[in-house]
Amino acid sequence: MIDRFSNICKFDSQTLIKMKKIVLTLFVLLCVSSSFSQTWFDIGLKGGIGTSFMYNSQIFDNQEIVHKFKPGYTFGGKIGFNFIQEHQITFDVMSTTYTQAFTYRPEGWTESNDAVREYTFGGLDMLLMYRTNRNGTYFEVGPQWSTYSTVKYSDTGGDYVSPQEISDLVTKSNFGMAMGFGGYIFGTDNFGVATGLRFTYMFNDMATEEGKEANFPILHAAGESTPTHNLGVLFVIEVNYDFGYLVSSRCGQRTKLFVF
Repeated sequence: MIDRFSNICKFDSQTLIKMKKIVLTLFVLLCVSSSFSQTWFDIGLKGGIGTSFMYNSQIFDNQEIVHKFKPGYTFGGKIGFNFIQEHQITFDVMSTTYTQAFTYRPEGWTESNDAVREYTFGGLDMLLMYRTNRNGTYFEVGPQWSTYSTVKYSDTGGDYVSPQEISDLVTKSNFGMAMGFGGYIFGTDNFGVATGLRFTYMFNDMATEEGKEANFPILHAAGESTPTHNLGVLFVIEVNYDFGYLVSSRCGQRTKLFVF
């Protein structure tokens, strides 16, 4: 029993020594890596123009209803934290407006031209994106949370909303995913301009329970309602300025913030 105990203690001591060596090695590697790398922050202004598509499988399969693409736009800013040179986390806040229209023929419609129902949505998009930058190009992906503060509609086929408000038919917020890619056009050491494309897909149904009962966004069979998901594509241009560098030159020194 005593021999077994001593063997265990000996094994544990050897393991502890090995662990100390591994930790020391990792610490040295971290120090060396830190001495040749730097992190920094950047801020930017960005804007974009594009279009959206309110996808509902039931509506999409209906040959009598046609989607009409309408322009949308966005404008806002971002703040980014850059680390390990090629990797970045950004937080975007964007004011976005987009429009979706449908042409259709209401029951009993006798006009030669189809009726047009059009929606306009306005609100804020907040995105937390991971971005990788390599060889003058970038790729980004991350979650998006959107709020709809303004909802308007017009319909040449009649008023289908009253006595409700149009805002009662649409969810107040939505959650989705964004993905984009692009490249840097020109810049200096701490200033740059980039352009690219950004695609978004919203996971939640845009219609509230009241909206489903009121045929939002447009006609569906009685007792049936499939979810409506908004898809968007934007051409984006952004202007970035690097304003702070966190540099660690030697192990044991405090990290310092340099502002340019």
